[in-house]
Amino acid sequence: MSFDELIDRLKDRFFSYWRSEKRSVKLLSRLLALTLFGAVISTIAPTLADELSTDPAMLEPVVQTVESTTTTITIPETPTASPTTSPSQSPEPLISRPPMTPSSPMPLPESGESVSAEVEAEPLAIQPKYTVRVPPSGAIDPRATTYFLPHIFASQDDPEVEFTMICVRGSAGMRFDAMQKGVPSNMDSGNSNGGVERLFGDLSGYLVISAETNRAVNLLNSYQGLFISSLNGGLSGRSLSLDFVAVSKPVADPAFCAAARSGATMTLRPLGLDLSTVKGGGKLK
Repeated sequence: MSFDELIDRLKDRFFSYWRSEKRSVKLLSRLLALTLFGAVISTIAPTLADELSTDPAMLEPVVQTVESTTTTITIPETPTASPTTSPSQSPEPLISRPPMTPSSPMPLPESGESVSAEVEAEPLAIQPKYTVRVPPSGAIDPRATTYFLPHIFASQDDPEVEFTMICVRGSAGMRFDAMQKGVPSNMDSGNSNGGVERLFGDLSGYLVISAETNRAVNLLNSYQGLFISSLNGGLSGRSLSLDFVAVSKPVADPAFCAAARSGATMTLRPLGLDLSTVKGGGKLK
């Protein structure tokens, strides 16, 4: 079979499919033909474009005309300042200074140390008026040698007064026991409370308590109150006095008690018991 006969047969076969009475065969054949045609075009077109782009005959020189404009910039001349002659300066005269001898360095205060002067403990120049509530008398057994002082009250309205010293003194033979009973409870600046509370004369006949006003009263009333005892005989007929002194800081000094302007006195009187006392009768069931 020659090449021409093969081409003729392919044409006949192609046109038989192209003109087929079956709709599906006709559509499929035409779709196949369009696909082949598109493939040929997509292959040939880029190659043809590349060949045309590289052909020197197809390229034409493009001349761009650029109008060049020349701009002349004129810089104005600035007048130069003529150098001025400065007057000749005469050299400064040398000043001879005597050598300074460094003095002994003074130690600087460390940061955090207070440079304010410490306030001296003393009674205030103007003593405030205290409101004192102490029973004027207390009834006890004529033979009693011990007595608990009822709780007292003391206050003042001056906001500048912060600390108070309470002085307690009694008749001869009386002894006062404050705070913990039976042991000395004296406190000074070297105790654990930092010196804000002072107590002097515990278990003696002259007791001094100093702290903030309310705290001083509470110390006197602590442990069931101030315990009073007698060294000789009964307590009936004896008396004690309480004086209140406003001070600049806690201090327990009996010499400052004379500055008091407020105070109270309490007398211990015997109960009215004698042989004529008659008790009431009662019935036993």
